[in-house]
Amino acid sequence: MKKSLLSLALLVSSLAAAQQAQPLPSFSLTRFGLNDGGKGGLGAATGDTLDQFRFRATLGFHYENNPLVYYRNGSPAGSLVEHRAQLHLGMAFGITSWLQLAGELPMVVLQSGDDLSNVAGTVTPDSFGLGSPRFALRMGILSQGSGGLAKNTGLDLALQLGVALPFGVGNALNIENGWNVMPQLSAGRDFGPVRFGGEFSALIRQGVALTPSTTKDTVGHQLGLRALVSSTGEYVRFEGSFHTLIPLDGGVPAGFELLGGVRVPIGPLELFALGGPGFGNLPGTPSFRVFAGLGIKPWAEKCDASSSHTPAECPDLDDDQDGLRNRLDKCPLEPEDKDQFEDDDGCIDPDNDRDRVLDGEDKCPIEPGPKSNNGCPIRVRDNDGDGTPDVDDKCPTIPGPKSRQGCPIKDTDGDGLEDELDQCPKEPGPRERNGCPLKDRDGDGVEDTADNCPDEKGPVENQGCPAKEKQLVIITKDKLVITDRVYFATGKATILPVSFPLLNQVASVLRNHPELPMVTVEGHTDDRGSAKVNRKLSLARAKAVQQYLVHQGIDQGRLNAMGFGPDRPSDTNKTEAGRANNRRVEFVIEHPTEP
Repeated sequence: MKKSLLSLALLVSSLAAAQQAQPLPSFSLTRFGLNDGGKGGLGAATGDTLDQFRFRATLGFHYENNPLVYYRNGSPAGSLVEHRAQLHLGMAFGITSWLQLAGELPMVVLQSGDDLSNVAGTVTPDSFGLGSPRFALRMGILSQGSGGLAKNTGLDLALQLGVALPFGVGNALNIENGWNVMPQLSAGRDFGPVRFGGEFSALIRQGVALTPSTTKDTVGHQLGLRALVSSTGEYVRFEGSFHTLIPLDGGVPAGFELLGGVRVPIGPLELFALGGPGFGNLPGTPSFRVFAGLGIKPWAEKCDASSSHTPAECPDLDDDQDGLRNRLDKCPLEPEDKDQFEDDDGCIDPDNDRDRVLDGEDKCPIEPGPKSNNGCPIRVRDNDGDGTPDVDDKCPTIPGPKSRQGCPIKDTDGDGLEDELDQCPKEPGPRERNGCPLKDRDGDGVEDTADNCPDEKGPVENQGCPAKEKQLVIITKDKLVITDRVYFATGKATILPVSFPLLNQVASVLRNHPELPMVTVEGHTDDRGSAKVNRKLSLARAKAVQQYLVHQGIDQGRLNAMGFGPDRPSDTNKTEAGRANNRRVEFVIEHPTEP
């Protein structure tokens, strides 16, 4: 993971070491904050506001790892801030159903890093400090529920204006250099049990020149983007979010973070935790961060699941727990019966086909029919149910295809092939063998000629061997194809132990198939090096494999060894992958020639 780094000219300035160590100019290093009201999610705003007169307070512990790293000539030389722990006190209040006021006060309680005064000319920041307070006013424009200026729309949309004041205590990179203004646009929407949303924001602040050497030292205006997906409901909730900050003063690439979180309600309290890695070179983007704490609602919301309310008063709840919020549920107090018939209206459908036969008694619940026929439509009589009406069916009590006027196909051996097309009408066999049986003595569906284990049952995909050992050998007409390579010591004919299981399977196949009279072990190389040396090496390797198989009990008279060096490539020698494919061992089945 690439750690956050102060990739400004401060860190590469040739003047820093020559000057007396100075403290960094005042600016707030931390660029992450919770969604104040926390209604839609914690990691990002999603267009939501608190209900009127509702209040939420949070106390959180926030840890960042390596949010400020000193780089020299592109390489890390130390961490100006390696560990940073803060406490965050936050509050949000719903002034109206569409207007929310929030505030936050951060406090650095622990901060440490490397002493880089002789390297970067910078004094290590203080380990404690009271940060700049932040206030935000959010206005709900659209709302899926009862909030917002426009209610019951298909989207939550909100505008927010935030400010951070240049006040604080200490020099812990916790105080803004001037007034900060933070406009924000956020939006979100629920899709059943999942909510999607995000925010787009800007940070307008006085630029901070960290060193006088270049304009790239300025930490100033930024654009921010967050995207969030979270679960909904009144119980344990999960969320994941993506965060990016894009500096507008140039010189430093954007920073990215991926955070996951969980929220656990306990009465009026909520325990929460978020955390995840960071990527990029932007000051304030840590290698990872963890934010955990406690949320407090001192009185029950009107629309808490446990409070007394009507569905109309709380359109965002799902009172009957059928997966549809009250505002979308035509029967908000009766759960949908989930029978794949009009399941999106939230109502029970006791008679799907409306034939006055209840579904529990209806043998055709989605086809209307009279009660006398068990709710099924009256159709043309077809006693054997073969689709041929009895009036046209020459075999009305025995099902058969229409092409045979309702009479069954004559298939004495029951192999699915009509007797008149079956070359073995009294012995079942597959169609591709014209109805004649396979020679398969273990009865596992793999012909003996292709079965690595002809006396043990096994699946077709494992070449007829038991699934406990994956087969690496495939029997074809001309070769024993191996699905792995035979590995040798570099430049030698010594077989590496990793290939023993593969060669043991080759030996097993040869033992189980004595009908294979002769197999030639071929050695091949790529075209690198001397062709003469490669031919000699490939022959030595082929003979090593031959001897290994002999030691496994294979008659040497059934084995031959040949080395072709680079003369018979199976792939290109212009790429590393192609050359690797050319360095191979093959097992060629030698068929006796016709006299």
